[in-house]
Amino acid sequence: MRSALRLIPLMVIGAVAAFLLAGPLFSLYKSTAVASRPHASPSGSINPHASPTTCPASLPMPKSPGTVPLAAPALPFPVWVNDPLGVNLRAAASASSARLTTLNQGTQATADRQSPDSSGSLWYHVTVGATAGWLRSDFVATTPLHAASGPGWSLMLPQGYVSTPSADLSLVNVVKSGDDLPFLIVQATIASTLTVQLPGSLRADLAPIADHTSTIQVWNYTVTEHVSRVALDTCKIMSAWARPDQGWPYETSVYVHTSGRSYEFTFFSPDPNSGLASQVLNSIALS
Repeated sequence: MRSALRLIPLMVIGAVAAFLLAGPLFSLYKSTAVASRPHASPSGSINPHASPTTCPASLPMPKSPGTVPLAAPALPFPVWVNDPLGVNLRAAASASSARLTTLNQGTQATADRQSPDSSGSLWYHVTVGATAGWLRSDFVATTPLHAASGPGWSLMLPQGYVSTPSADLSLVNVVKSGDDLPFLIVQATIASTLTVQLPGSLRADLAPIADHTSTIQVWNYTVTEHVSRVALDTCKIMSAWARPDQGWPYETSVYVHTSGRSYEFTFFSPDPNSGLASQVLNSIALS
């Protein structure tokens, strides 16, 4: 009996110690549990489409074309002569006014005024060195240009686009830095037939979907421009969903036959009426 009484204080002390330790241990458990809980991640950069399980694969064709925002430059701004024959600098904003000089392709000038003529064509008042005059806006570009050439052809490319010759000397790819799809493929041959070469990132098993055709002028040849929509293979371009073309770029194809060669110019763009493709087509010189 006396032994049992001696144990009572020890039991009380043990109970108090256990109570005091329970608080920190429980807090530690709660902190660990909260720290290990997964946090929600932002969804803005996550592919909303499931990864393909079979290849080749493509996204559904969007109902509307992609758009490329164009920022109008504020006067004054630099311009570069884009036309292969150059552009006449005139005394007034009219084709009937006196010609002051002819500016060659690639010449840079500064536009400080603009005005439409009686037919609605826009003219820029420009200064080149000590000479000032008016020129038609559709013969110049408002972005820096540099020349590219191949067998029997030359053209002007905007800044940021470079030509990369392939192992096949008759074929040149023009690419924009950081893009998985060429902007332009140029082919030239003296053979009687020309086989169109297309990027391997396209769905070869899906036929292009025709959009429209139009008659245009390339150098001094009247040709037909064919515009179609083509599908990217999402097994090869995983980020196709995030592109301006939404995985379905427009293919603009122009075939030109001359007495000495045949040429094929194939562009890829997010919109069916690419101003950049038209600009390059307007700069082409052929021999």
